[in-house]
Amino acid sequence: MSSNTTSRVAAGVAVGLIVGSVPAMADTDGESAQLAPLVVTPTRMTQTVDESLSSVSVIDRDEIDRQQPRQVSDLLQGRAGTSLASNGPFGKDTSLFMRGTESDHTLLLVDGVRMGSATTGGASWQYLPPSEIERIEVVRGPRSSIYGADAIGGVVQVFTREGQEGPPRVNAFAGSGSFNTYEYGAGVAGGTGDTLYSLSAGHFHTDGINVRDEAGDDDEDGYTNMTVSGQLSHRLTREAEVFGNFLYAEGESDFDPDNPTASAYNEFTQAALQAGSRLSVTDLWQMEVAISQSRDQEDNLYDDQAGPDDSTFDTRRDMAKWHNEFDLGRDLDLAVGADWREDHVDSTTDFDEDSRYNIGTYQVLTAWLGSHQLQGSLRYDDDEEFGDQTTGQLAWGWQLTEAVQTRASYGTAFNAPTFNELYFPDFGNPELEPETSESFEIGVRQAGRYSYWDLAVFQTDIDDLIDSSENINIDEARVRGAELEAGAHWQEWQVSGAFTYLDHENRDTGNELQRRPNESARVDIDRQLGDFSVGATALARGRSYDDQANDTRLSGYGLLNLRTSYAITPEWTLRGTLENALDKDFETADGYNQPGRAVYVSLHFNQH
Repeated sequence: MSSNTTSRVAAGVAVGLIVGSVPAMADTDGESAQLAPLVVTPTRMTQTVDESLSSVSVIDRDEIDRQQPRQVSDLLQGRAGTSLASNGPFGKDTSLFMRGTESDHTLLLVDGVRMGSATTGGASWQYLPPSEIERIEVVRGPRSSIYGADAIGGVVQVFTREGQEGPPRVNAFAGSGSFNTYEYGAGVAGGTGDTLYSLSAGHFHTDGINVRDEAGDDDEDGYTNMTVSGQLSHRLTREAEVFGNFLYAEGESDFDPDNPTASAYNEFTQAALQAGSRLSVTDLWQMEVAISQSRDQEDNLYDDQAGPDDSTFDTRRDMAKWHNEFDLGRDLDLAVGADWREDHVDSTTDFDEDSRYNIGTYQVLTAWLGSHQLQGSLRYDDDEEFGDQTTGQLAWGWQLTEAVQTRASYGTAFNAPTFNELYFPDFGNPELEPETSESFEIGVRQAGRYSYWDLAVFQTDIDDLIDSSENINIDEARVRGAELEAGAHWQEWQVSGAFTYLDHENRDTGNELQRRPNESARVDIDRQLGDFSVGATALARGRSYDDQANDTRLSGYGLLNLRTSYAITPEWTLRGTLENALDKDFETADGYNQPGRAVYVSLHFNQH
C-alpha cells in the first residue's frame, strides 16, 4: 500500500467515523455524558475527563476484555497522538512515540510508581501483561511541571486490578492459538467495609516468529512472561488508611543478534512495589505519603558465545513522595507535594557513574470562575548531575455549553540524558545537556449522552534534542500536529476511533524524525447480538523513515483484526480473535518481521 493511499485510508476512516457516526448519535438535549471516567494522571488530583484541561484517554477493563489483546501495544497502537514501533512481536523491544516526541519522552507509571530503565531511558512496554491491567490513562502533552523529567510527550499510567467491597470474586482464563501460543491465569478480589484486596497471576508463552530474516538463526523467536500483581488497602480509622500494591513480571524473550547464525535470548525482570498511607488531616486537607521501588533488569545471553559477551543491565529506582490536596473554597483546589528518587545501575558494563538522585517539589492550582477554568502548575527539580530545572504549565478552559468545552495550554518540560548516553564505554558523552521543550495546545471537546469527540492541535519545540546515533545534542526539533478522537454508543453498537496527523522534523537537517508516521488512524466497532458479540479493529499507518538520514523508508500499511465472544452462562465466556485478517506484510522497524494472519481462542470465568 502506498503512503498516499494509506494517508487517504487513514483520513477517510477517521473522518467517516466522526462525520458519519457521531452526529447521527449525538445527544440533542444538551446533557453531559453519563458516568464520565474519573482520572488522576493529568493533575495528580481526581477529576472527570470532561473537567480535565488535558488531552486524555481512558482504556478500561471492559474495553480490554472486548479487544482481547495479546500485548499492551495492541491497545495503544493508533490511539490519538500515539504510535509504536517494535523489533518484532511478543516481548521484543518496543518504543512508544507520543505526539511525535522521542521514545524516552513518555513517562510510564504503574499504580503511581515510575517505571523504566535508567540505562536506556525508555520503558519496557513489551513486558506489561494485559491480563493484570484494570485500566490505562493516557495523557498527551507535557507533564514535567507535575512529574519531572521524561514527560515531554505525555504520561501513560497503568492501574493493576483493584479490590471492591463484597465477598471474594474469582476470575480465571485459559487460551491458545497460532505460533504455539498459550496463556492462563487466575485472580481473586473482594473486601469488607475497611479492607479491600486483589491478587492475580498469569502466564503467557508463544514460540513466536522468526523476527529477522538476514540476521541470527532461522528459528522462531519465542517469549514467556510470568506475572503476579496485588493490591491491599485497610482503613485504620475514619481519617487514616494504609495501602500497598505490587506488580512483578519475569520471563525470557528470544532475539536475533547481528551474527547471521547466532541465537540469543534475554532474561528479564520488571517490578513495581509501593507502600504508603492516606490521611484526612482536616475536611479540607488530604495527605498521602508513600515509598516505592521499581526494577528493570535484563540479562542478554548468547548461544555458544556466537555473539558478544553475555551482559547484565539491572536498574533500580528507589522513590518516596509526599502529596497534599487542599480545598481552598471559592472554587479553588491546590495540590502541593515533593518527591525523591535515586537511580542505581548494576551492570557487567563499567559505567563511570552508577547512581544519581533527583529531588522535586510541585504545586498545581485550579480555579473555577463561572464558565471558565484556570490551571497553573510549577515544579522545581534538583538533579545531582545537572543541577536545577524549573518547569511550568498554564491552561485555560471555557465551558461554552453544558456539553462543549474549549481549552488552551502552554507548558515547558525537560528530559535528562540516560546513563548510556552519558557513561557507556566508547559511546557516552558526559557533556550532553538535558533536552528542554515548549509546547502549545488548543482543543475542543464535546460530550453528550451517547457520543463524544475531542479535537486538538499542538506544537512542541525541543531544544538540545539528543541524536541517538552520534550521541550529541542537536539545536532543535519541531513537531506540529492535530489529533481527533471520538466515540459513540447506541443500543447494541459501540464505535470509537482516532486520527492523528504529524509534521515533524530535525530542524538542523530538515529530515523527519525516525519511525514516526505522518498519519495514523484507528477504528473500533463492536455489536452485541444477544449472548454473542462481534467486533473489528481497523488500523492504518502512513509511511515513515527508519533512520535519521531518511534513507530507509518504511511503507505505510493497513490492518484488520476481527473478534467475537459468546456468553455461555453469566459467568463463562468463550472468546476468539482473527488478527491481521487480510494477512498483510508490514514492518514498524526495518528488517524486523511482524506476524501474519493468526487465530486465538480463550475461555474466561468471572464470578459476579
